[in-house]
Amino acid sequence: MGTARNRRKCRHCCPQKQRPRIAALALAASVLLGARCAAAQEIEPNDLIPLPPGTNLFLAYYEHANDTAFNFANGGTYTQKTGMQVNLGAGRYLYYFDLGDHPAALQILQIFGSESGAEIGGQSLGSAFGAADIALNAAIWPYANRRLGQYLVLVAWLYPPSGTYDPASPLNLGANRWAGDAQIGWHQQIASAFSFDLSFDAMIYGDNDDAYPGGARLSQDPTYRLQAWANWQCTRRLTAAFGYEGFFGGDQSLDGVFTGQKTEEQRLRFTVSYFITPRVQALVELNHDVQVVGGFEQQFGTILRLAFAF
Repeated sequence: MGTARNRRKCRHCCPQKQRPRIAALALAASVLLGARCAAAQEIEPNDLIPLPPGTNLFLAYYEHANDTAFNFANGGTYTQKTGMQVNLGAGRYLYYFDLGDHPAALQILQIFGSESGAEIGGQSLGSAFGAADIALNAAIWPYANRRLGQYLVLVAWLYPPSGTYDPASPLNLGANRWAGDAQIGWHQQIASAFSFDLSFDAMIYGDNDDAYPGGARLSQDPTYRLQAWANWQCTRRLTAAFGYEGFFGGDQSLDGVFTGQKTEEQRLRFTVSYFITPRVQALVELNHDVQVVGGFEQQFGTILRLAFAF
């Protein structure tokens, strides 16, 4: 959310001659920081199982993250006077139905909140408040075998540039560009108490033609993500799970020049979920980045989620 890093750690404040470069690259990173909020494709344990047709599902999220380092893919890693606090909330709505003989769902997600106290090597990046780009989703299960506990799901995501964005700000929750994602997932039941979830997705980005004061163009290569959960249903109501999430690719360029930003991240995750009633579930996730290249490293993160089916 480990392998040794082949990188240089900066154990001191950034030298004065480095500060202009850091400031420029921090501004170029604004879309990447906004894109971290476009996390709708992130799955939790058993999310790949369709609910009965006609079911409405509303989920409320709170996410906190403490970032303590920043890595430039073409430079070094800064740890002193470097970090950021992230506090986000989200509302998510899904409607399940049958499309022919196959389960299907439509979804909408809105993330909002703040990124604050951001700095790299003592270079302040300020703060960002507002809304991320809205996420729209359509999903279908071409194969769903409830008896065997096997589910294959195909998902399409669309992110219109609807979020809060200021080209003069180093931090933004909105990305000021269109983005789309194709996702495939598989859930497999093993015996009565164990199961696993696997998901792979590829995200493509449009250009941001207003990524820097003066109208520079920021472009980004596709990002690929792999997720896995090993789930243990401790009781009928209680489930615990260990997970992995890996991001790859996503190199960013400003007017054709690589900024040092990309989406390469390896994260470990742990969740506990509990059904308060048959239609209300509470979930807590703890996560930690074990490797990051080209962005902020999250030392500690937590997600709280309440799900209501009606």
